[in-house]
Amino acid sequence: MRLRYIIGITAAAALLATSCGGTTAPSTTEPLSAGAGASSSTSSTTTTAAPQESTTTAGPTTTVFDRFVDLLEEPPPFEEVAITTEDDVELYAKYWEGSSETAVLFGHDFDNPTPGALGQRAAQSSDAVILFSGVVADQGWTVLSPDFRGHGQSGGEYNVKESQLDLKAAYNWLVAEGYTSIIMVGWVGSGTAAAVLDASDVDVNFSGIAMIFSPLQDTGLDAQRAITDLNIPSYFIGIDTGSSARAARFLERAAVNPLGITVFDGVPSGLQFIDVHGPELAGRLLQFLDDATA
Repeated sequence: MRLRYIIGITAAAALLATSCGGTTAPSTTEPLSAGAGASSSTSSTTTTAAPQESTTTAGPTTTVFDRFVDLLEEPPPFEEVAITTEDDVELYAKYWEGSSETAVLFGHDFDNPTPGALGQRAAQSSDAVILFSGVVADQGWTVLSPDFRGHGQSGGEYNVKESQLDLKAAYNWLVAEGYTSIIMVGWVGSGTAAAVLDASDVDVNFSGIAMIFSPLQDTGLDAQRAITDLNIPSYFIGIDTGSSARAARFLERAAVNPLGITVFDGVPSGLQFIDVHGPELAGRLLQFLDDATA
């Protein structure tokens, strides 16, 4: 069944802001390449700025290629699909079938209902990342965005370690659809889980991975060890006001095939990450996808 899913920009921005740990602003970037886009677009939302000078996180000033993509108030229509894990948990997922030969698997962050150093976050699900999964789909990519167990419309109980079973089930679902090239885009904890899954399971072989605000370790999952075993195009994003910046820099240095790193700086209270740099993040994700499949 296909339907048109509508989610308000404000609501999705709030979900993402709590997921990534606060408000952010201008970025320092070790750039991705300025290669031509590999995906076809169903609407013209991409604009390209002239090369600019930007201080990198690991060296001298370099010329970077900036790409900005407008976020969509209404994502393109998607199909609702059910995916069953190997331990018989039924997952809900949003699926956009595009024209790309490579599929993109989007993973949202995990719930954190307990107050503490990390802070409470709004309930996480595929809705929390739809502003970005929808943009990627709108550019012609095939996208699968599941709700992890215990989140959103999926069954089961929340468990970080068992999220790897959810990712594997989603990966296998795309393989069954005929995709042999699958790139992972993981938000916070799902990026960590995906890196560990690929490094530890011979049946899962991502063609690339973007780790967005992902921690080095999460509930026994160790991304800093896993990333050294992944010889795939890798991209890292962090926030300078939290631990994700240190994690992104560490992971980028340890990665076998890093394509870039972007670190967003903190800004005064009242500014939202989505409002300030959503188009930049969307553009850089699309540039990573183009470069990883070039």
